Amino acid sequence: MSEPITKPRVSAAAKTALVLAAAAVLLAVFALAAPGSKFFFPLVSLWCNLALFACVLLVLRVAGIKFDLFHKAVLVGLWAAALVYFFWALGRRSFVYIWDYVNYINKQYWAEAAFLQGPAAGFQYIFGSFAEDYTNFITLFLEFPFCLSDRTGDSFAFCQVFSILPMLLAGLTIKVGQMLRVKNRFWYFLIGMTWMVTYPWLRMSAMLSQPDWFGLIFGFSILLLTLDFRFEKLEPVRFCLLFAATAAIILSRRWYLYFVVGYYFAYAVLVLISSARIARAGQKKQALLQVRNLVLFGLMSMVAMLILLWPMVSRILAYSYAERYSYYNGGGFVAEISLQFWRMGLMNLVLVGMGLWFCLKRRKMPALPCLAGLEILLSMLLFTRIQNTGSHQMLLFLPGWFLLFLLGAAALAEGINRFRTAKVVFWVFTLVFATSVRCSPLTTIALPGFLVDHFPLAVTEEFVRLDKLIYDRKDLPQIKAIANWIDTHCAEGEISYMIPHDMLYCPDHFKNCQLPATPINDKLAFGFSVPGTHNFPMQFFEAKYVLTADPFPQTFVGNGEMSHKLNERFLAVRDEYFAQEATFDMGNGTTFTIWRRTVAPTRAEVEYYLSAFKKEDAQYPEMFSEIAESWLAARGL
Repeated sequence: MSEPITKPRVSAAAKTALVLAAAAVLLAVFALAAPGSKFFFPLVSLWCNLALFACVLLVLRVAGIKFDLFHKAVLVGLWAAALVYFFWALGRRSFVYIWDYVNYINKQYWAEAAFLQGPAAGFQYIFGSFAEDYTNFITLFLEFPFCLSDRTGDSFAFCQVFSILPMLLAGLTIKVGQMLRVKNRFWYFLIGMTWMVTYPWLRMSAMLSQPDWFGLIFGFSILLLTLDFRFEKLEPVRFCLLFAATAAIILSRRWYLYFVVGYYFAYAVLVLISSARIARAGQKKQALLQVRNLVLFGLMSMVAMLILLWPMVSRILAYSYAERYSYYNGGGFVAEISLQFWRMGLMNLVLVGMGLWFCLKRRKMPALPCLAGLEILLSMLLFTRIQNTGSHQMLLFLPGWFLLFLLGAAALAEGINRFRTAKVVFWVFTLVFATSVRCSPLTTIALPGFLVDHFPLAVTEEFVRLDKLIYDRKDLPQIKAIANWIDTHCAEGEISYMIPHDMLYCPDHFKNCQLPATPINDKLAFGFSVPGTHNFPMQFFEAKYVLTADPFPQTFVGNGEMSHKLNERFLAVRDEYFAQEATFDMGNGTTFTIWRRTVAPTRAEVEYYLSAFKKEDAQYPEMFSEIAESWLAARGL
């Protein structure tokens, strides 16, 4: 009697890979059949998101993470709360997206336009950016569901709620709990998870349409794959996931490299210490095996990463970021420690302190706080060689800080039965406090909006006034009126130039006040304000109209910024070259005046303005005098 024939079992991962491969083939067929279709890019984005979701599930599986009904219920509840919060918060403000806050929105528009030209042009737009400071990698994942919205700045921010990042945060919470052998898993998961997802600087990135948070998907994947892994054996699947996550986080945003270098260095030290300990215990062969596997994986990954990301690496090696970004260096390492302190907030620091005491007292996993602390310290040291962090760059420290948060959550949960009411009140209060923090571009201290608005110090009154004006615009009708005036009075090929370049008013406010429509994008020149970043503005001399404001905006971005010097020179000689054309009262104490050029620019006029920037010209001649001379030569002046 013959043996029954059984079908070979195919793993869920293999089935998923086959489905994704088949979907990719169908997308290729669709691209050939309907090149330039408006549906192709959204379908590509949907495929990328499904592939990312599958990879995250695989990361969780390799890390030994399983969600039970309680974990899933908390995840669903937090996601629903995030939807409500974003809908409420975005709907109650009137915010105009400028500078970095419109950067990715524009990239999304440009990616859509590129794919409408055809799949080849679209993918060239994506992959051709890998040498740039801002790659177009994230646009692959944000197009769906952005394509289903009204495509405004607020809808772009709202679409970022649809993220798998909370799954990884849940996985990290469980993983750390497993390593600490937390007994009270209910309170530990609830406290740790909610503390992380409500942290203001995680939410702020999405609220201001800066999807730099996307890189944390890969950052937390790296943590899950390494926290309890010591290279005891070779695991090809884990290694492939680590390599892919490392490449992806670097492509998400260049400055995540500081996290990558800091974390992997700290992790390598941890593995070496672990190997030394087991060697002293008599397992020298196992210790050598761990070191060998670590070195082998590290060298192979480094070579492969250099080959894959060579355009970016060559750009980093050839470009002096420390020199170009010196304007953003607000005090180096010491100042950065102060920034970290204020952004963490007193209650979070108390939480971290509780976690450190918990580990020290019970001698539970001292490697975790050491790993987190060393990563934060190294990343900070490396980053401050270039500049100090802005609010969005705080994200690169979150993996380390969140590890410390979870230690505090474990400490609070394990002792929850003692003074339960006080501890629960402390937990709830911190959540309410954190979710009330205003996500404004000027936010430097984690304080709720109602506290900022009623801060008792007189010296903060002007800061508070400007903070409210920037976060919730009351002058949007006036901004739109000026934009419409420019659109009406500048024909195709004609431009206007706006001297103010500040958070209160800059050209981007007027360009982006009607998103997704940008009727004056080519009619209003870019601004001029930051040394080492902005070129001497020859558009000022080419413009048909010049706009300035009284009083001139100053929103805490440096008293000596270049736009102030330009405005002072302009006011001194404006009547010789310009005639007043129109004025607009912005309703907040500021008046905009539009001046029409009446005299063609001369060499004497260009040299007059250039002489105000002798210091900047000496440091960056290619951005000042060389540009001016080239412009003058091209016009026979």
